[in-house]
Amino acid sequence: MRQSICFLFAILISTALLKAQVIKGKITNQSGDPIQYSTVYIQERKQGTTANVKGDYEIKLPAGKYTVIYQSLGYEPIFTTVTLSDKTITKNIILPVQYYQIPEVRISASGEDPAYIIMRKVIGMAPYYLNNISNYKAEVYLKGNLVIRNIPKLLQKSMKIAADNESTSISAGSKPNNDEKLIKEGDVFMMESFNEIEFNAPDKYFQKVISFNSTFPEQGDDISPMDFIQASFYQPIIGNMAISPLAPNAFSHYKFKYLGASLQGNYTINKIEVIPKRKSQQVFEGTIFIIEDLWCLHSVDLTNENLVGKIKVQQVYIPVQDDIWMPVSHKFDINISIVGFKADASYGGSVKYIDVKPNLALARPKTISVDYTGKPALATEKPDSAKSKTKQQIEKILAKDDMSNRDMVKLSRLMEKESKESVPDSIKDKLEISDRTTHVVEKDAGKKDSTYWAGIRPVPLSEIELKSIRKNDSIKAMSSPGNIKKDTLSPVSGKKNNMFVTKAKWILFGHTWKDTTGFYFTHNGFIDKNSIAFNTVDGFTYGLNFRFSKALKDWNSISVYPDFRWAFSRRQFMWRVNGTYSFNGLKQRQIYLRTGMYSKDIGNGGGINPLVNSITSLFFEKNYLKLYDSKYFITGFKTEIANGLSLDISTNIEKRHVLDNNTDFSFIETSNVYTDNIPDNPYLDSASNPINYMTDMSHADINAKLTYTPFQKFRMNKGRKVPRGSSWPTFSLSWQHGINEITEIKSSRSYDMIRFEVFRSHDVGAFSELRWRLRTGGFFDNRSVPFYDFFHFNPQPPFVLLDDYQDAFMLPHYYSLSTPEAFGEFHIKYTTPYLLLKLLPGISNTLMRENISLSYLGSRNSSHYTELGYGISEILFFAEFGIYVGFEDMGYKSVGGKLILKFN
Repeated sequence: MRQSICFLFAILISTALLKAQVIKGKITNQSGDPIQYSTVYIQERKQGTTANVKGDYEIKLPAGKYTVIYQSLGYEPIFTTVTLSDKTITKNIILPVQYYQIPEVRISASGEDPAYIIMRKVIGMAPYYLNNISNYKAEVYLKGNLVIRNIPKLLQKSMKIAADNESTSISAGSKPNNDEKLIKEGDVFMMESFNEIEFNAPDKYFQKVISFNSTFPEQGDDISPMDFIQASFYQPIIGNMAISPLAPNAFSHYKFKYLGASLQGNYTINKIEVIPKRKSQQVFEGTIFIIEDLWCLHSVDLTNENLVGKIKVQQVYIPVQDDIWMPVSHKFDINISIVGFKADASYGGSVKYIDVKPNLALARPKTISVDYTGKPALATEKPDSAKSKTKQQIEKILAKDDMSNRDMVKLSRLMEKESKESVPDSIKDKLEISDRTTHVVEKDAGKKDSTYWAGIRPVPLSEIELKSIRKNDSIKAMSSPGNIKKDTLSPVSGKKNNMFVTKAKWILFGHTWKDTTGFYFTHNGFIDKNSIAFNTVDGFTYGLNFRFSKALKDWNSISVYPDFRWAFSRRQFMWRVNGTYSFNGLKQRQIYLRTGMYSKDIGNGGGINPLVNSITSLFFEKNYLKLYDSKYFITGFKTEIANGLSLDISTNIEKRHVLDNNTDFSFIETSNVYTDNIPDNPYLDSASNPINYMTDMSHADINAKLTYTPFQKFRMNKGRKVPRGSSWPTFSLSWQHGINEITEIKSSRSYDMIRFEVFRSHDVGAFSELRWRLRTGGFFDNRSVPFYDFFHFNPQPPFVLLDDYQDAFMLPHYYSLSTPEAFGEFHIKYTTPYLLLKLLPGISNTLMRENISLSYLGSRNSSHYTELGYGISEILFFAEFGIYVGFEDMGYKSVGGKLILKFN
């Protein structure tokens, strides 16, 4: 029955295609040269297509009378009427050059380029045009191709080795010709897909892949146009790549030049040149076309140059319904050039809008109420007295002939506010982030034959694309079961040798094994950067760590992390085991256990990287890390009480033992001398309270921590709740009751500690972010607090660091800031692409960002410490260099540089 229905459906589709009429031809300029990727738009069907590289176009339509619009950037559009009956119509089009003139009314008395007057209104209206659609349905055809121009010799060799390894790791004779799989210079690959898209505001998409075709080496059913569809120049940032010329801060990154205007139908189209203020990989340059009075995009012709190469973006907008202008033609051309590898890629598409509904909750300002026919819109506007204050302010600003920069920013904010208010409360107030994109692939979508594609493809294939398809079909035919011949010369021993090498790599460098029951075993390998370390207490240490995890029913899980290590100088076996049982994913509940016998850092404010300490000790005789011997047992429970509010309670029993240095070994003898295993802190002076001094003791504590993030959003993943941030800060309140039994004086002392913290990290502009953290705390009675239990902060004095510390003091010595007194601590860091040095030529064309930071720490009986910093981050993508200046009680104390390498 199911096969019969499918067969009947295929017949109906074939009949429909047979009845479709064809209009085709070539689009050229007045010199006879083809105009590549010109747009052909059928007004009555809201359907568009593009010509190929030779200017050829072809579109299939039912019989009838249609208005066809031919247009391309830089040329006058041609409107023509065609009547299709039962014959193919060939219609060749010559597009005349579009000339733009600067009308006298555009010449500003102040001397300001008229482009700025236009752009202020366009930028101010961008939030409106980003949100003025409530729903649409569309058919989207996408096509891309890649032409390999150059492959470095070294890369060719590695690709050949990889292909040979693959052939020896599979059964003999399973591939007819391994060389056919290699990517070579001159190769052409193409992909195409036909999709149905449905959008519902504000961000819900349904995508159905009807068919896809690919000649790329690794093809699958994951060809998706969603990034292509969702990107908009009305957004401040395009595809996480570059700043839009319509962004609220566009005037900080671009200059604009008015190139004139032309009349197209009932509209005046303004041509604006977009000029970056500085050479940068995060900006565009080129031309945009703006519709007068509507202040929306007519077309876009922009280029971005980045590490990948040069990307040229072209879009053409059409009034698909009433006065709603939407892109119907997209074209991306990419000249790829990466470390000697060169290729040309293109990616384009045509969109047929089946149904478009405006966002009626977002009222259109009266000043732009004209429809695409040029006639005034119907009088549906509310009287001024019934309009909100925000709408009245919007119309007042738009009515100005000479809008200021301040007006532009205010208009953009007002339009964004209106857009947010137009979102239904049921969506706006919902904290759960559901999957807003549904992706469905039709059965056999990747198995359509050439007849199907010939009938549905709106853009004719070029000769190189046809060649790519023929080659791919040939390879598929050779790989079919009937054509596979057993290769009697394939060495079985090669397969065995290859597997031996692979397993040896797993053992030496680590691997994760898993089975179908949800069991995972991870071994980090015998050769790992964390396996070997050195400090003056343990000497050289070598260890192995593992991870066992098992998925249980109802998405519960249990994980165990054992870690074993040998301290050579101390001749001590050290071990620790962490275990976690996770259950009730909706409440994110955990029962955890940590136990072991290990040498621990005396301070716990941020930690000293073991690799950094090993290098500074062995090469410079600077032993930063101070350790004590800990035999501990911790158990705790975590749960969410309400959305965003969580509780963590735990108890800890620990035996603490003071350790001494056991080695003075170093690779290089310097003038430095290893310091004793005692932190550098004034409270450890023998004249201070002896309770604070380092000594052997038994310790026990009870901890409780409440963490609250108001209006926290979350996503559900396999029955487990995953937090996804909030526009509010996170608040944290901790309490600890501790008891210490000091072995030396055989007495018990107790204390109570409380600490409060609030922090947030959020974006504040294009590629800019602001991070801040505030902490305060104190002991109710600090006379009985040993140094182990002090408030420990995060000083990081080495010149080179291997971790990106968010709340560190970069200049003070390790342990020097630790205190038992009440304290207040504050950190703030602002990161932005352009601040000071990035404005200079040469540096501006990098992806580096600038940072300014301020850190403060104040406590009773200690100087108030303040630290200012300036740095450049994303140097070669993984490094940050900064200069920091420290002050005590507002007086200068020290200055230093810092190189931070971020490998994680």
